[in-house]
Amino acid sequence: MVHRDYWALAQWIKHYSDQIGIENLFVVAHGIDKKVNEIASGANIWTVPRDTVERFDRRRNKMLNDFQSGLLQFYDWVIRVDTDELVCADPDYYSNLCDLLASQSADAVFAMGLNLFEDLDDLEVDDSASVFLSRSSVIITGNYSKAWAVSTDVPLMRHGVKVGRDDELTHTYAFPEATYLVHLKFANIAALADVNETRKSIARSGLPGVPGLGWRKADKHAERFFDTASSMEEMSWDIAVERARIKILSDMKYSEDDGVLRSPGVPYICRTKLPDWFRTR
Repeated sequence: MVHRDYWALAQWIKHYSDQIGIENLFVVAHGIDKKVNEIASGANIWTVPRDTVERFDRRRNKMLNDFQSGLLQFYDWVIRVDTDELVCADPDYYSNLCDLLASQSADAVFAMGLNLFEDLDDLEVDDSASVFLSRSSVIITGNYSKAWAVSTDVPLMRHGVKVGRDDELTHTYAFPEATYLVHLKFANIAALADVNETRKSIARSGLPGVPGLGWRKADKHAERFFDTASSMEEMSWDIAVERARIKILSDMKYSEDDGVLRSPGVPYICRTKLPDWFRTR
């Protein structure tokens, strides 16, 4: 689902077109936008009204879960990610995302979250090329170690998946190795500044049910991220991934109130550099 995040949408279209074919991509445009139609040309575009952002998160999540359920009548798996999220699979393990999902028997799958960011010595990003050609610095994060694909009618919510009901597990999940969800929010500072203006206007609208502090103080949130990232010691990819995987899997969070399973909300686990194979994904 997208509203005006044009740079990230272009990255999203290119990445997933290469992985699963543009004819299998579904973009929900939040409001009529000719530029979204141009960027996503060839994909399936569904435009919904933007007359109000009241109860935005709740309405969006219900709609997307219902849409996801409908797509499962025609597909074996549905991948559901935000416009600024690219799921990448190590080619030493899987040839592409279809290969990865075909190897899974669980109802839902998670991926290790990586906040890709613009580092001090990075060149300006080329809007027409993959972001991985100009960005490689990442923070491994529990916050974005999300559930990202389902093979059955099970809702995704709060970065997790609803796997239980009445204190009983009703669905299965997997956290496959060598699978990463790359969050692009901090990868292009110029694009982030534009998107943050929209986020702040929504969060400060005074309407009930709009996103909270992270959007209302979007600039401060970004400043805090870059300050923290710059202060962290960089470690090798293999060591960082092993350390993060142990930390995340040993502390998965299950809510007995609503049956949602999530990764631990640890924003900064390790700082590292992406290996070269990301440049080909």
